[in-house]
Amino acid sequence: MLQSIHDKTKGILGIVIIGFLVIAFGLWGIGDHLNGATEKFAAKVDDVEISLSQFEQGLARQRQRMEQMFQGKVPEGLAFEQRMKHQVLEQLITRQVMQKMVIDEGYRVADVVLAERIKGMKAFNQNGAFDKKSYQSAVASQGMTVREFESLFRNDLAVQQMQEAVTRSAFIGKAELNILNKLKEQTRDINYLQFEDSYFLPKISVTEDEIKAYFDANRSRYMHPEAITVSYVELIGQQLAKDVAVDEEAVRKLYDSYATNISLKEQRKAQHILLTVALDEDDATKKEKQEKIELLLQRINKGESFEAIAKEFSQDTGSAPKGGDLGWVGKGMMLPEFDDALFKLQKDQVSKVVKSSFGYHIIRFTDVRSEKVVSFEDKKPELVKRYKEQLVENSFYEKSELMATLAYENDQSLQEVADELGLEIKTSKSFTRQQGQGIAANNNVRIAAFKANVVSDNRNSDIIELEKNHVVVLRMESHTEAKPKSIDDVKQFIEVTLKGEKSKEKTMAAALEALAKLEGGTSIEDEHLQALAKLNKLGPVKRDNMTVEQTLLNHAFSMSKPVDNKPVYKVVETHDGAAVIELKSVTVPDVATQEQLDVLSKQSVSDQANRDMGVVLGYLKTKSKIVRSENL
Repeated sequence: MLQSIHDKTKGILGIVIIGFLVIAFGLWGIGDHLNGATEKFAAKVDDVEISLSQFEQGLARQRQRMEQMFQGKVPEGLAFEQRMKHQVLEQLITRQVMQKMVIDEGYRVADVVLAERIKGMKAFNQNGAFDKKSYQSAVASQGMTVREFESLFRNDLAVQQMQEAVTRSAFIGKAELNILNKLKEQTRDINYLQFEDSYFLPKISVTEDEIKAYFDANRSRYMHPEAITVSYVELIGQQLAKDVAVDEEAVRKLYDSYATNISLKEQRKAQHILLTVALDEDDATKKEKQEKIELLLQRINKGESFEAIAKEFSQDTGSAPKGGDLGWVGKGMMLPEFDDALFKLQKDQVSKVVKSSFGYHIIRFTDVRSEKVVSFEDKKPELVKRYKEQLVENSFYEKSELMATLAYENDQSLQEVADELGLEIKTSKSFTRQQGQGIAANNNVRIAAFKANVVSDNRNSDIIELEKNHVVVLRMESHTEAKPKSIDDVKQFIEVTLKGEKSKEKTMAAALEALAKLEGGTSIEDEHLQALAKLNKLGPVKRDNMTVEQTLLNHAFSMSKPVDNKPVYKVVETHDGAAVIELKSVTVPDVATQEQLDVLSKQSVSDQANRDMGVVLGYLKTKSKIVRSENL
């Protein structure tokens, strides 16, 4: 069941499941030394707190995903930032609500299922097989122990079980499918006249009195935005690299570690024959089994087929049917006794009898695969680069911690920070909450600059991360409140606005006049009507047509069916004007084939499951006491 869940989940289900793993790694990331704030909660679900640290780190991960999605050009502005914060907080709340239900309903994940899912994750694989060191390294890089990760992942798998239960309950009847098919496959024969605002715009004029009246009625819309200038110091990891000296001995140690690691990654293809021994078996039984496996070893050494003997006598139910084949095995994947014996064998060699906690084994080594160790000279440039990066990383971490401490303890000036770290105090150009240049092009900088501790208290900001290994601390130099613009500042904008409104009124009036003529019997192809509008003959179209403006299509499919072959008409507003739709006929499809219904059923059941999941989430939230912080 769990093996295929990623293939079955879409919509809300897919987003929530994938989101859990994203959040799982997102909760450990940027160190707390970048925060400097006292721990508070972002939200509470019943008695369980979602910490401010969890929220901020989840938000940082969300920003990274946005940067990847928009190729570095993330939309800016307070509205976008607030929307992103809301999404992250609701994800965390949803996660906690669902985990509570999982516990209450008794969903559990067995150890063997957890192990299989972890081994199946590509991030933990090397050369197509699970690699224990890669697993431990990946988990450690996120600031977690293996125990913490497995506990978190176990919880998420239990949530997936609950979601699958909801998915399996989704059902769409045949009668409903036929109705859906008729709606989906229905076609409508449509023409429309397109009236564009741009046709009337050149003939529109606006008086000075109209401009003044509009300005007086909308003064609050025309303001010079609040602005600020800041001084700042910035710490950039790349600039620390120039002071790093290369230690040849340290680079050589890195190479030795690399070579050792390659040897540890060697994998061997193995077969075995196992006679199991229970802990409570008496000595006589143990001796009998030992003698039996010694006889089996003799038969193999005399030339009998290892595979045939394994199929007949091995008590390992997993490998016996495959002639004892265990597949590719890396160091550390098996019991120590088995591991030690396997990696001492030569290719195609059979071991002596090996005793383990499972019983008695005969092991055969059949093949090997491993990476080739690159020479020191060829590997050196890469190792030097890695060595420098690690030193820079360590140095940056230490200096950023010192920077945060100095800025906090000497919050009336940046001079102490600059002197201690050898940094230059720089001054920005004036910027607003919505846009800026230089460091103010970064949204995090603009948010921090307008916080009360900077503007009202005139203190240093908290340390701000612009990107990896690039942080700043700032303080206010000058600040201007928002103030009204004069009519001269906005006269041209108002003139454009009024002309646009007037042209839209004329466009709609022309469309309504055309509607009256069409309903009076005039043909839509009348040349007088086409003097002001463009005739578009769509012909029969379905509701999912991608070549027609969606608003116009939605209106066309909401119109009443023509009676006695008499077209039906409707005026609708479009993004650049207005349109008069002519609906000539409606064609309903024949009864769907079973194949068509099967395809529609899969999609409809998926949609129904998403709706059901939405209902479940809504219900769970109404039954939970949820408190959201007002300070986010």
